Amino acid sequence: MIRLANVLIVDGNAARAASLRDRLAQGAYHATLAQGFVDGTKQAQTEHPDLILVGDPTGVDPVAFALGLKKDPASSDIPVVIYADQPSPELCNRAVENGLDDVLAFGCDDTELFSRMRPLVRLATMHAELRHRAETARRFGIDARDRVTEAAAASDAAIMLIGDDCDSLLPLLQGVADITVAATLYEAEDALTRRNYDAAILSFTEEPEGILGFCTQVRNNPRLFNLPMVLLSGMGTDRVEAYRRGASRVLTRPTDPAILRSVIVTLVRRQQLRWAIRSAMNDSLQAATRDEVTGAYGRAFLESYLSSRLEAAKSQGRHLSVVFFSAPNIDEVRRQFGDDAALHLTQQLGQWITGLLRAEDITAATKPNEFCVVLPDTPLGEAEVVMHRIAGVLAYTDFAVRDVYQPVKVWVQVGSTDVREDDDVASLLERAKRS
Repeated sequence: MIRLANVLIVDGNAARAASLRDRLAQGAYHATLAQGFVDGTKQAQTEHPDLILVGDPTGVDPVAFALGLKKDPASSDIPVVIYADQPSPELCNRAVENGLDDVLAFGCDDTELFSRMRPLVRLATMHAELRHRAETARRFGIDARDRVTEAAAASDAAIMLIGDDCDSLLPLLQGVADITVAATLYEAEDALTRRNYDAAILSFTEEPEGILGFCTQVRNNPRLFNLPMVLLSGMGTDRVEAYRRGASRVLTRPTDPAILRSVIVTLVRRQQLRWAIRSAMNDSLQAATRDEVTGAYGRAFLESYLSSRLEAAKSQGRHLSVVFFSAPNIDEVRRQFGDDAALHLTQQLGQWITGLLRAEDITAATKPNEFCVVLPDTPLGEAEVVMHRIAGVLAYTDFAVRDVYQPVKVWVQVGSTDVREDDDVASLLERAKRS
C-alpha cells in the first residue's frame, strides 16, 4: 500500500492513540503505536518514521520524552509534535524552548490536522533527500553533508507583519526577527517579491475581502509557496477554509501572547531549517556530478541516485514520480543563431525548471535539450500538476539569449510516470519519456 508518510504515535492512552491512528489512515498516513518511553524510543531509532506524535507516554513527561528524541542522533532529524486535549500556554512555551516542532490540540478538525502535518512531513522528506543525495555523491568521491540540525540552521530571521493591527505584536516579537510592516495586502505583495521572509503574520481589525485570496496567491507562487502564514482572525472566520486556502496557522482573537509567540518562533525555526537543508543539498552538485553544459545534475548521477531511490520507494511503499521536459526547438535556435545561443538557452531552461521546483526535487540533464525531474514522496497526480505548471511558465516566457536581439520562445514536450513494483531505472525513465 502506497503511503504519504510513516508516523509514530506515542501515548499511554491506548484508545486516544488508536483514534488518532484511524484519523491519519483517512489521509493515507500509516501510523504505528507505542505506549511508553522504552517502546517509543526503540521504534523511533529503528524505524525512523517521518513524524512522531507524542501524547502522554506512560511514565514520563511528554516534553521530556520528546526532548530525548531530539537529542538522540538516531532520531534528532525527525519532526516531533506534542498533542494534548487542550494545549496550555505553559505547554506551548516548554515545547518551543526545547526545540519541538509543534503543539496540536487533539480535537482539531481533520483539515487543520493534515494542513499542519503536511509541512512537517515535507521537512522529513527534505532530510531524507539530503541523505540520499549525500550517499550518491559519495559514490562520486564527494564528501557532502547528510544532516543539518536546527542549531546549525539558526541565522538572522525576517518576519512580515501585514495589516492595520500590528502594533500590539511588535513588543511580542522583540528579539525573534527583523520586522517589516505592511499596512495592506497590496503593500505586502510588493514587499514579498523583494526579500525572503521566514514568516508572515496577517492581522486586521476587520479582515479585507481578499485575505484568503492572498493566502492562495502566496501558496501558488513558485517562490513563496513555502512561506509560513499566520492568520489572526475574528470569531466569524471560516477556519477550515482558511487552512484550505494556505494559512499555516489560524489563531482566533484574543490569543494568549505566549501561544502566539511560540507559534511564530516555531514556524520561523522551521523555515530557517528548510533554507539550511536546501543549502546543504548543493554540496552534492560538483564537477563530478554536474552536467558540463547545463550545470544541472548529470545523467550518471541521476541513474546512481535513482537506483537507491527506487529501492526505498518499493520497500517503504512510498510515492516516487518522474517527469521529463524536452525542448526540440532549441535545435532551430542553434541553426538560426549558432551553438552559443543554443547553449545559453539550454542553460536558462535548466535553471528555470530547477527554480520552479521544491528543494527536494532533483533536476538532471539527460540528453541535449532534455531534462529529467525526480519528485520524491509525490503522487503522480501532484507531479503532473507541477509538470503542466512548469510547461506553461516556460511557454509564456520570452528568453533573452546572448547575441540574439529578439526574444526567444521555447516549447516543451513533457512526459511523466510513477514507480511500479517491477521497475528498474531504465524502465522507469523510458516510460516517463513515452507517457
